[in-house]
Amino acid sequence: MKVFMNKVKLKYDPNLSIKENAAMCGVSESAVRKYIRTNGIDRNYDNKVVRKRAILALRKENSTMSLAEMSRRLGYSTNTIKKYLSLDENQSDIGTSKVSTFDITKPSVIIKTVSENQDEILHNILRLYVKKSTFDCDFTYSVGNFYISLNKPPLKFDINPQLEDVRPLDEVYSISPNSLHSVVVDLPFIVNVNNNGKFKSKIAKRFDYFKSEKELYEANKSMIELAYSKLKIGGFLIMKTMDVCGPSKQLWINNYVQNKAAERGFILEDIFILVSQTKYLFTSGLRQRHARKYHSYFFVFRKGKAHKLKSTQNY
Repeated sequence: MKVFMNKVKLKYDPNLSIKENAAMCGVSESAVRKYIRTNGIDRNYDNKVVRKRAILALRKENSTMSLAEMSRRLGYSTNTIKKYLSLDENQSDIGTSKVSTFDITKPSVIIKTVSENQDEILHNILRLYVKKSTFDCDFTYSVGNFYISLNKPPLKFDINPQLEDVRPLDEVYSISPNSLHSVVVDLPFIVNVNNNGKFKSKIAKRFDYFKSEKELYEANKSMIELAYSKLKIGGFLIMKTMDVCGPSKQLWINNYVQNKAAERGFILEDIFILVSQTKYLFTSGLRQRHARKYHSYFFVFRKGKAHKLKSTQNY
């Protein structure tokens, strides 16, 4: 049986790299390159459009912002920013006969709620909601795995900084209230230590964990409150979380996060679901009581107007 590769329909996304497009479509990188050549797509121009939109969006948001501050926020040089600000909003600086996928009048790649590619989800959140080239701030930066294919945020924090340019989380409190447009939070989701203090799972040996359910819930609540205090009205909290299947009960962390965010004054704009490609198996020999969790959530919360909090139980 012959397989005709030219009949494969690629859903090319100019916001993603060639490697990411290949992974998303389930084809080889050479197939993506052939698609780009065949359709006369100019990837350099696509990248220019991304930069231009980010710069113009920031200038529209704050017309008095200095070039130095724009450079710090976006990660572009001041000369690059000057160049794009000097162009008319609809002016093209492309000098070839190739086309940009951004210029296609028909709808481009549809943004889906479910993906096996974390980069795709983050790109789509930026494209659909944040409308910038990256996020303003990350409270849980770690070693920056979120930003392998994204521009790094200008403000990076972690409770245990592992890189020189990542600041201790305590320094977040020095940020002016109501000043950020977007914040990222990705807390551990494992409650891992039993009464003997021994590890229960392989995944907890690779990632940080909480020592108790109470600690897990309190950390999520604290991050939601901290993000609310630093975001401006209309700003976005992007929070990744995952439900946990314990030995005796399930911890529905996603429900807790949604409830606490709503209580604090956030509006849930969207939910993206990341399906895991790596399956960690529980090998303790205990009988399975619940379905194994192979997905996590990216919540997109928008800060609404402040209101008086009700006194509620933490978990």
